[in-house]
Amino acid sequence: MGCILTKVCLDEDLLMLGDTAPYENQQDEPATQQSRRLSRAKATLLVVEPSDVSGLQKSTPEKKKKKSTDSDTEPLANLLVYGGGVPGVALDDDRVELPEFTSVREGGYRSRNGRLQWGTRSRAGNDPLRRRKENQDALCVCDALAGDPDATFFSVFDGHGPQGAFVSHFVREHYHRAAAEAYAELIPRASHSNGNGASVSTRKASVTCDVVSEIFQQAARTVVGELEASAIDVKVSGTTAVAMLVRKTDVFIANLGDSRAVVARFSDEQQRYELHCETKDHKPDVPEECARIERNNGRVFEWGSYRVWLQDVDMPGLAMSRSFGDSVAKTVGVTAEPDVTTMEKLKLSSLDKKNGEKPPAFAVLASDGIWEFMTTDECIDFVSTCIIDSGMSPQEICTALVEEAIDRWDAEEDVIDDITAAVVFF
Repeated sequence: MGCILTKVCLDEDLLMLGDTAPYENQQDEPATQQSRRLSRAKATLLVVEPSDVSGLQKSTPEKKKKKSTDSDTEPLANLLVYGGGVPGVALDDDRVELPEFTSVREGGYRSRNGRLQWGTRSRAGNDPLRRRKENQDALCVCDALAGDPDATFFSVFDGHGPQGAFVSHFVREHYHRAAAEAYAELIPRASHSNGNGASVSTRKASVTCDVVSEIFQQAARTVVGELEASAIDVKVSGTTAVAMLVRKTDVFIANLGDSRAVVARFSDEQQRYELHCETKDHKPDVPEECARIERNNGRVFEWGSYRVWLQDVDMPGLAMSRSFGDSVAKTVGVTAEPDVTTMEKLKLSSLDKKNGEKPPAFAVLASDGIWEFMTTDECIDFVSTCIIDSGMSPQEICTALVEEAIDRWDAEEDVIDDITAAVVFF
């Protein structure tokens, strides 16, 4: 979110003191064309579409192509789920809960390999006058990433600043594609010997942490370049990102900013779900984040919350230390380099799992609309109760979690932030 003091403050992630000049497009493309590119059907609403990802994989020159063998498989079409609001459009109460704007699907979703179930929900917030506002959040789920039926990619984004909705939706569309390209390029390189001297593709083996970390890093660099080359003005606009790649029994999470992912596992001893892993929010007051900003001639001081400022100018007032976009803040140490967290050999559901059987683990990916008034432990307890006591599905839990967050915002503030979440059963 973002805020300019000369206007009604709807957004706490970005704060600039004083007046601001009109924002100019960085490229020649007019804003109207930019809006058309981010069409309602593809860029802003729930989209479930089979998408041929073969074009995302690096092509191999003809002379280097191998003859196909029984172990070779053709890339599979992927299930692609987009969710989020409509950039530049504030929905009224009659439309804001429609499935095409919330990304809610009755019954939720199941991965191609049958091991994952998930539900999603995105909801626009309210301004101080209780009016609906533009939803700057976005989400994307890509199953069968790069044609691998055992790879599923989840991502949630929280935009901020004048162009925050356009940035979050742009990154939503480009991040999973960049990750698929990096996956298709790097996974085949990571091979091992099967003992007879033959090379075996790691599609059939565990992938090292370093390889997947490079996939996330390479994808982030690609998105940064594409965003800079776009028509979107990112001087004081940007987005957070939290992404999770589930590949076989390994789980990898990358994050930028204060959108968060948590993973909990069921404890046979406690008969409850307990925290297994969570991402670290990138805030300017975190010592290592603050040190990097100060090394780059930036300032960190508190104005409502700790924010990033230029040395001699009271801007941009960014309330996070890592993000996509935010080119002004990038000059003083804000970075788009994600942190990557790895969980290897996480127990997943069996393929013959019966309906109603508890999942061995779950994950929640969400924008800070969830986390502002709910701690990680409270979130885990909430989801745990929904599973154990009520036998709720991921979609039902996701909807209930967002409603709980709305109630907490109502109790604490005269505004409600945009709220987006994905709940995944392993």
